[in-house]
Amino acid sequence: MAKRIKCECGYVVDGNSDEELVANAREHIVSKHPDMAGVSDETILAMAEEA
Repeated sequence: MAKRIKCECGYVVDGNSDEELVANAREHIVSKHPDMAGVSDETILAMAEEA
């Protein structure tokens, strides 16, 4: 099931699986929000909604 995270900066992260969503979110976090690089997979998934 596809999921989506709408970042507070306005960027939208999509993934077709939990694993893909987490990987895509981590790419965004590292490039735009490096201070949040230690966020857990569980926290990332908790921010997701069905796409």
